[in-house]
Amino acid sequence: MRFNCFFSLFFLLTSLFAEEKGEIRVHLTTHSPLSPLYLSFQEAPSDGCPLPYLKRLQTVLEFDLKHSGYFTLLKRQEAKERLLSEKNSQTAFNLRQWKEWGIAYVVKGTVAKNKLRLLALDVPSLSLKQFEEIPISGDLRKDRREMHKLSDALLKTLLKKEGVASTRLLFSCQVKNPEQNAQKWLAEIWECDWDGANARPVTKDKSYNISPLFVPSKGKNDHFLYVSYQLSQPKIYLSSLSAPKMNRFLSLKGNQLLPALSLERKQAAFICDAAGRPDLFVQQLNTEGKEKGKAVQLFSYPHSTQASPTFSPDGSKIAFVSDKDGSPRIYLIPSTRNTRRHDAKLLTRRNPESSCPNWAPDGSKIAYSAKTEGIRQIWLFDCIKEEEIQLTFGSGNKENPFWAPDSLHLVFNSTDSDSSELYVVNLNQPEAVKITCGPGKKHYPAWGKR
Repeated sequence: MRFNCFFSLFFLLTSLFAEEKGEIRVHLTTHSPLSPLYLSFQEAPSDGCPLPYLKRLQTVLEFDLKHSGYFTLLKRQEAKERLLSEKNSQTAFNLRQWKEWGIAYVVKGTVAKNKLRLLALDVPSLSLKQFEEIPISGDLRKDRREMHKLSDALLKTLLKKEGVASTRLLFSCQVKNPEQNAQKWLAEIWECDWDGANARPVTKDKSYNISPLFVPSKGKNDHFLYVSYQLSQPKIYLSSLSAPKMNRFLSLKGNQLLPALSLERKQAAFICDAAGRPDLFVQQLNTEGKEKGKAVQLFSYPHSTQASPTFSPDGSKIAFVSDKDGSPRIYLIPSTRNTRRHDAKLLTRRNPESSCPNWAPDGSKIAYSAKTEGIRQIWLFDCIKEEEIQLTFGSGNKENPFWAPDSLHLVFNSTDSDSSELYVVNLNQPEAVKITCGPGKKHYPAWGKR
């Protein structure tokens, strides 16, 4: 009975509200100037690479650079295209001319023998940089990822910044169950590139799978956690993208929801009703990522519900949701329990309903969803200034924010009466970009490396 109450509140926290479709506006929290960048692909129709295909690859690179958070991508102009068409690099990249045009970076791509050659003029450093040739295979899925790698290489070379174009996302896609006399909804875990392309299902359990989470790794992220109702009761499972298979992650009895992992993979936090009500638990993990000892009930409060834990980057603290003082708000607590039970520190005071916190990898901010004038918006808690900042505005309920590895980009789902889609935004540009479309309601995005 108590857990039924938890479900009522949990779905209240993450329920879907019907709103009219509209533009998602973003309040900039930083004031980093964007550098003007001019990108041109020199078309070579006689060289074996069809022009429409080449344009598709150019579009991929344009998206990556435009939404990197560092560049203003300029429109193509005849005079500039004519200059870049010069075969002599010294002429095409006339430093004085590009400086007069007020352009900081010029990127020129040319195709020869099905290989893409890229040159980049760095006006501030007075240098011309050449990148390793990239073979064009004709396989769009493969070539798109090569463009993403190239985008990150450009960012690293020109600005010494780590990009996110080569990263990927996990999310839960919910559809109606076509079978009668069965559960109404099905949900599988899907994977896609950071721009929403190359989407594919990674679980095929014909169950209700939600809350995917990449297992932190120094290399690429292959393993992930998720919650499945395969056994009717929600449990946390471990699987991998290369060899999907359901493996129970925790042996603890009861319903298990909303897993979180410390970056060093030494601890897992989750919500469980093993003690009678939905409380915050922490499980220590060994070097192989398996259970070490018994799970500890980290926080419980009479007649209250806990939800959505997220670790600080050093693993010493956990931010989570609790309605212990009335409406759901976000609290902070140490991740380890001693003989004395810790008091939870209230973080969010401005909004009566806050949920879905996610801690940035650099530790500077916590993103979360808060009901604001009747609509759920994405907010940021500045961990240094201890300030609450509204990030998004506009219609549609925005929930489940998740940080990219660069702590600059966020992904979240926005829901209206007909659909739920994923959006990406960065803190330097006032534009949230929809990256998914088509059948199914997309929820619970998670960001990881490739």
